[in-house]
Amino acid sequence: MATGCYTVKKYPPNQPFVFKTGINIQGNLPAEEKANLESRLENQLDDSLRLKILTPFPLVQKLVKPPVFDTAAASRTIGFMNNLLYSLGYYKATIAWDSTIRIIKDKQAVEVTFTVTPGKSYRFDSIAYVIEDSILLNLALASRGNSLVKKGNPYSVEVISSELDRLVEVYKNNGYYKISKEDLQAERDTVIAALINPNLDPFEQLQLLQEARKRQENPTMNLIFRLREGISPAHLKKYYIRNVSIYPDLDLLQDTTVTNLNYAATNNINGIIVNSIYNKFKPGFVVSRSTLKPGNLYRQNDYIKTYTNYTQLGAWSQVNIELMETADSTQQLDVEIKMFPGKKQDVNFTVDGSYNTADIISTGNLFGVGLNFGLNNRNVAKQAILSSTNLRTGIELGKGFIQTQQVSLQHIINFPKLILPFKVSTKDSLTAYRTQLNFNAGYTNRKDFFELRSLNASWGYGWVKKKHTLFYSPLNVEFVKLTRKKKLEDLIDSIPNLAYSFNDGLIISQIFGYTYNNSFGKRSVALRLGLEESGGIFGFIKGLDTKANLSRFVKLDADLRYYINHPKSTWAFRLYGGTGIPLGRDIVGAKEKTLPFFKSFYAGGPYSMRAWSIRQLGIGSSRYFEDSLKGNDRFGDMQLEGNIEYRFNVGSFFGIKIKSAFFADIGNIWFRTDYGSTTLKNTDFKLSRLYKDLAVAGGTSLRADFDYFLIRFDWAYKIKNPIYSDINAGWFHGLQLFKGQFQLGINYPF
Repeated sequence: MATGCYTVKKYPPNQPFVFKTGINIQGNLPAEEKANLESRLENQLDDSLRLKILTPFPLVQKLVKPPVFDTAAASRTIGFMNNLLYSLGYYKATIAWDSTIRIIKDKQAVEVTFTVTPGKSYRFDSIAYVIEDSILLNLALASRGNSLVKKGNPYSVEVISSELDRLVEVYKNNGYYKISKEDLQAERDTVIAALINPNLDPFEQLQLLQEARKRQENPTMNLIFRLREGISPAHLKKYYIRNVSIYPDLDLLQDTTVTNLNYAATNNINGIIVNSIYNKFKPGFVVSRSTLKPGNLYRQNDYIKTYTNYTQLGAWSQVNIELMETADSTQQLDVEIKMFPGKKQDVNFTVDGSYNTADIISTGNLFGVGLNFGLNNRNVAKQAILSSTNLRTGIELGKGFIQTQQVSLQHIINFPKLILPFKVSTKDSLTAYRTQLNFNAGYTNRKDFFELRSLNASWGYGWVKKKHTLFYSPLNVEFVKLTRKKKLEDLIDSIPNLAYSFNDGLIISQIFGYTYNNSFGKRSVALRLGLEESGGIFGFIKGLDTKANLSRFVKLDADLRYYINHPKSTWAFRLYGGTGIPLGRDIVGAKEKTLPFFKSFYAGGPYSMRAWSIRQLGIGSSRYFEDSLKGNDRFGDMQLEGNIEYRFNVGSFFGIKIKSAFFADIGNIWFRTDYGSTTLKNTDFKLSRLYKDLAVAGGTSLRADFDYFLIRFDWAYKIKNPIYSDINAGWFHGLQLFKGQFQLGINYPF
């Protein structure tokens, strides 16, 4: 009985020991609120009720050294839980506990259950700021739109504490360097003040009593923010910056007082002193990253941004910013920025792999392995310019051994500034801004299919503003030289229109990318948008549009991810959509019909529709590619995909965290049109046929988490195969237990 869930080791024989604890929450709380409250109440268990459960192997759990049961521990737990509930606004909660004991031989296993009836929590009613200092009052009122305390929202001590932190931040960003959270207080009032007025007539008193009874049904609370009594006058004064000194190349083992060091150079730039020991950085560049400047009003945001500007560059391993009050009591601050450079250069070598196949006779890719060699220089030209060179070589193995060979060389130069022909007035509101120059050369040999040689050069800009990251490349040039092989020629003979895709190509494009990341509680969201257009300007040059085979198109895609995180599990959701529209003309003047194949969409593999091998799903619900062209890569002009995973911890194995997941994928790729060809029937996207065209996959996963990376073993089934949409809409066609798709991936699929 006692070992039904896990084995018990080193238990106290013939004594009651804690085998299991449970929390039962009563009341009509929303499911999410109840789950969150249960998790928080579990953290209030007394130490004598906490269990040590080990997982030495996956699916094997052991309860080790369970504590002897003591009723006093249950009483203490009720006290802890009441404190938590009180802090969350549940002022009238009731908690009771009971226990059951089951005896088998010398085991006396006790299960302790806490029944919690929290009742209704208080909500905020009126919120007021009663601050005697007029400047502080006006700052608080001006920022009320950002207040974390809203009328009607649930009361909690945490929310009030966060609001006090916000007010302190507002004040510190307006020069009040010394003010702190201890200088403010929040007064709570749950009583109708007029009830204690002795001059009320009976009728008014009855009306107020009726209002009080309503408050018991839906309790509310008034809140007043004010300054504490006895606040120091110095905390109510604004501070300005007097001197700024920067030490850009200190050694970690040096005396950080910087008073006894021999400096090779001292420079004064716009009133900022730069003291260099080894001249590793240009003084002008160092000064440009500081938003703390002499004569300015002290603002905490300037302090944080200065720290961020230096640490994000990667040239320094440690940055310390010290603020010191001047001795003359003039409300001024001296700033010392002490920086310790990291390694200028490093070499790295990595190996990555992937695995995917439909079955043992599949002609799709089976196993891929890649080798990466990288060289980084983090301080080119003494301005923290990052130069990164990466050489990659890889192969994909399948039936017939080597299916794909690939070699690429990439060189990226990141300038930590926006190199523009005009001044950007908003630069001070941005962080991590950069200009990126990229060169790339690659060679791909797809057995029996094609040889691809490519060159790419681009110039772009990136910047971060709070939770928003943007990238814009005004010039991206790609040249592709394609040598067709027999398998591709046969494919083009079957579908002549593919000749427009699989050809030599030139792209002169602009690229825009945007990402948004945000977390709120246990939830997080990530949005990525991409836009690329080619030939919008250079396409009007006839020699490029036709003679040089310039591809003209617009391509858009969007990727939305949403996560609900629990202590031992995560729900992960993803929606993806993309489309491309060709706009140009070919060499004979006809309109281009498809995207270049290296810009097209494909599905399948360890990071997409996992029940299909890579590039083997689609197109639409056409069976032509499966019956006549099995094994050939499939590309489309449109893609829709949705994914959901329930991820959970399994245990550990020799110190390696083992995780698992259940997942489902839904999606497909399409052509924009079937070009009037009966061969390509059902390959074009039509909303009326969307249900038939969508593929559905489901499966499970085993994952080994090494902290820095994760190895993923996915096993997926084709739950709905659109090429059999004429047979039960494609559901469960040919589904067999041991006929699934195995995928090997690195890190999470999304």
